[in-house]
Amino acid sequence: MWGNFRACEAGLALRLRRFGWTLAMKIRNQKSAMKMESTKLLLVAALSLVTVCANASETIAISPTSRAALLDGQCGNDEWEVATRIELPAQASIHVMHDSEYFYLCAKAKEDDHTVLDLYIENAQTGHLHRFHLSAQMGESVLTEQGWSESAPWDLDGFAGFWVPYAGLEDPGNRSGPRFARGTHRQIQISRNKFPGITWNIMIGVSGVTHEGERAEFLYPEGALDSDASTWRQFSFSE
Repeated sequence: MWGNFRACEAGLALRLRRFGWTLAMKIRNQKSAMKMESTKLLLVAALSLVTVCANASETIAISPTSRAALLDGQCGNDEWEVATRIELPAQASIHVMHDSEYFYLCAKAKEDDHTVLDLYIENAQTGHLHRFHLSAQMGESVLTEQGWSESAPWDLDGFAGFWVPYAGLEDPGNRSGPRFARGTHRQIQISRNKFPGITWNIMIGVSGVTHEGERAEFLYPEGALDSDASTWRQFSFSE
């Protein structure tokens, strides 16, 4: 936990120095009142980044289960009932649990949402960041110096899940306008052998949902960055 927090602190210090230098160059010739407002901006930015670091220091306990999850696109009053639940805006939620072999996660939203999942996990042994994307297809990619590698759809190495189901065509006569089902939940199970340790560093993105009349994406932890694992959250297995 503290190692992750210190890494975040280091990143915070660097970002504040860059922000402060840029701000200083802009306000050098400003009047006193404007300088005061600019100083306030710097303080607000600092507090925001400190909040991200504080969030990263917390650990979420993954609930154990004796029942393997059925990947059927529904996380109701069934084996998911024991899962650790994380509330998001727009009536969306994340549910996590584990047994001796697998880590299970479900992203749940409203009946009229498509619900797309992006799950990010840091490999503590290699330092590599992995992304699992579940929409109309499933795939895994790894962050490299050139950015996220191209996802390999359906190359399911140590994981499985329930993607957004195909629901026919808008215009069957011309075979155009693919439609995808709404109201199903996004589920993934990952072999615990795929990543080492009983604590995983994780970030979760849920999109394909409607919030206040617009399409939205929600991140957990809020404000986390997909390329900066120090802003993610630690999730711990019970054994």
